[in-house]
Amino acid sequence: MNKEQILTLIQEALDQKEPVLITDSSQNLEPWDSLAQLQILMKIDQATDGKAANIAELAIALSAQSIVDTLSAHGLIDG
Repeated sequence: MNKEQILTLIQEALDQKEPVLITDSSQNLEPWDSLAQLQILMKIDQATDGKAANIAELAIALSAQSIVDTLSAHGLIDG
């Protein structure tokens, strides 16, 4: 999995027509609320075969950058 794939998962979870950028967050994307956060986490967990479920920090990662950084720190993102 890579950064672009994570951004696509976030875009799908938010049901966004426009691509999600690394700078996007719950602060600048209206659809990114608490329910959307759960949907994002579920999509990421499915894509990582359940490995993301063990990363508590993801629950408070409210930006694309923080999600990517957290997954990268746990070895779940390539390059």
